[in-house]
Amino acid sequence: MVKLGKAFEFLEKCREQKKIVNYGMATWICFWAKPNEDKLYLNLQKVLELAEKVGGKNHGMRYIQAPINIMMPEVFAEPW
Repeated sequence: MVKLGKAFEFLEKCREQKKIVNYGMATWICFWAKPNEDKLYLNLQKVLELAEKVGGKNHGMRYIQAPINIMMPEVFAEPW
């Protein structure tokens, strides 16, 4: 999460400079991997907590992009 925090810091500075309005994450695996797959799994709630820690309550982390299809329904079908 250290690298992600640094990325959020950079993106929040870009927001302050009016270079971007918001930002997000596009991933292939981390939001549909099972929690026990610790090298792949990333908890979205923890990501949002990090964004709030870095950018405050009005942080710019607004979007995620993850694969959703008949073969990969985990993003919307699983509780994690």
